[in-house]
Amino acid sequence: MQHSDTRDSGKFGVGLIMVGAGLFAVSSACAVAAADHMAFAAALCGPVGRHCVLCIASAGSLLASAGVIAAGMMLAGDRPAPQEARSSASPRNRIRGD
Repeated sequence: MQHSDTRDSGKFGVGLIMVGAGLFAVSSACAVAAADHMAFAAALCGPVGRHCVLCIASAGSLLASAGVIAAGMMLAGDRPAPQEARSSASPRNRIRGD
């Protein structure tokens, strides 16, 4: 009986896209909070104030969500191989003339 993991890959791909969308929503909320924080801190620190952990975390989360969504799209769009893999030890694959 042959087994194909194409359907499983599609399910995992959709799951990754959903997780990436959730991560994007959370990181967008963090980015809004970071923008509000920087607007408030600019009055205290001046325009050359360094970015805090909230800014770095929201930027990293946005980048991670893009990667997770891209990985999910690659898995969801996975196509089955046009032919089955063949073992090199199979008698059918040996070079003739042995």
